[in-house]
Amino acid sequence: GRAPLPQGFKSPDADPTLMAVWALRHLIHNPRPALNYEPVFFIRPLHVPPTVAGHDPIVPGDTDCRMDWEFIFMHDITGSQSGLDVQKGLRQRILGYVADDHLAWQTPGARMEGDVYKGAVVPEEKEAWPWSTSKIICSLSETYQCTGDTDARDLAGKMFVALRQLATWDSGCAYFEGWAWRDGKWTVKDGAPIAALEPIVRYWEVTGDPQALQFSNELAEGMIASLELTPKGNFILPTGEFPGHMHGTLHAVWGVAHLGAVRGNTRYVEWSKRVYDYAAQFGTGIGWISAALWSEPVRELSETCATSDMVSIASCIAEAGFPDYWDHVERTFRNYLRSLQFFVTPRYEVLYHELNKDQPEAEVRAGLARMHELQGAMWGGPTPNDCINWLASAEQWGPYNTPYGCAAIFGCCVGEGMRALYTVWSNIITANSQGVFVNLSMNRDSEWAQVISSLPERGRIDVIAHQQGDCFLRPPAWAPRAEVHVARGGKESPVGWGGPALAYVHLKNVKSGEVMTLAYPLVTWKQVVGIWPTHPDLKLTIWWKGNSVVN
Repeated sequence: GRAPLPQGFKSPDADPTLMAVWALRHLIHNPRPALNYEPVFFIRPLHVPPTVAGHDPIVPGDTDCRMDWEFIFMHDITGSQSGLDVQKGLRQRILGYVADDHLAWQTPGARMEGDVYKGAVVPEEKEAWPWSTSKIICSLSETYQCTGDTDARDLAGKMFVALRQLATWDSGCAYFEGWAWRDGKWTVKDGAPIAALEPIVRYWEVTGDPQALQFSNELAEGMIASLELTPKGNFILPTGEFPGHMHGTLHAVWGVAHLGAVRGNTRYVEWSKRVYDYAAQFGTGIGWISAALWSEPVRELSETCATSDMVSIASCIAEAGFPDYWDHVERTFRNYLRSLQFFVTPRYEVLYHELNKDQPEAEVRAGLARMHELQGAMWGGPTPNDCINWLASAEQWGPYNTPYGCAAIFGCCVGEGMRALYTVWSNIITANSQGVFVNLSMNRDSEWAQVISSLPERGRIDVIAHQQGDCFLRPPAWAPRAEVHVARGGKESPVGWGGPALAYVHLKNVKSGEVMTLAYPLVTWKQVVGIWPTHPDLKLTIWWKGNSVVN
């Protein structure tokens, strides 16, 4: 029905803002002030103790830099001022990596993650990375965007110049030859990170620095030309195919997609779309996606970092004129991010006690207390229908018992899961010179309008305008157009299509305070997925109702 919502109606749908409140709580409790606000990368929710004691060698230059972003984003969603002291401590920590040459120098634990799991000792000698340098550039850019802090902008500019000096050019294309720089040369060449592209695009977007725009284009051309071809398979074919690490590849593709969307470069958008569509074949459609593609067993593992990249790329593709990709974004939120936020439930506490019954009771209580503090995190490497990967062998990973054995929450995935949440929230409703666009059927109150969802049981959103102008309301791409209805002030209104790809119901001359209702039927269907190469007969059956998995 399209009758007005009853007085005091409360949406039964998910609340992204409440998820961000819990995520912010995790960010406040994860860093340890006594260790210069060093966060914890490695969390084992079913173990005693659940976190490593003392220094976590995988954190420097990666987990801490990602969490610095997320403080900004979670504060933006929630409007909260909680944890500013921790945020300040974390920012001072990562700025401590920036040397006089304006590159970020840190110990190599993050790039040695697999070796650390096997018991390797991380060298104390520091090295400079485009990865962490670019992430700090992005943090400073976001700070300038939010606060107008010119010191943050100026430092970002100096770091950008230093980072650009590490690049190599070939026929107008730029790329980085390696991962780690020391003694005036690349000491580690495998895994060269053009993933630095997205932070540079963001730095240009915030500051308008023309040199950053030029360098962004040169790096994008380097990505498309696949100039950083290495023995590890760091390349992308013109078809979009690639054989390497999902997150390492897609994190870079995100920058090309973003640049293409904001600059109207259809070549960049279409190239990114080919890569996205190829990567999506190694997922289930619910947000779960293979962690890497270089071997059959690793294709059966997952990583929330890669899921977050897929959300970012899909949102750029949707923004650039393929609005059906908003459904990809919404499905990942509803069926992956929402279900993978960690909470201490009664069922979890029973399982924790059961699995650790032979451990000293005081240590079990201490472990549970720490996990109470770490609520709001996102799980790292789940199976398609469980937070816990029971199938992977844990024996080979020494004291760490993973990366994918049993259960783990990784600091990288915590940060990237929150980034995906921010990407979703910030795209529920957007605005440009044409009007206000409601892209996702989800709850959000914004400066332009409030969106109230009646999902998951009813395909309906009510939009209360906060300003005058045109509004564009998008029903999901699968909704039969003949059965899409719209009402204004509770009265049926003609459905006129407009916006990108004529995918939106266009409502003209909406007045501030006016209530618009978009209603559509929820399509149901069954999907059967079989993408596990070592178990070719294994099938996962998924029942859908609209964009939500019901079984």
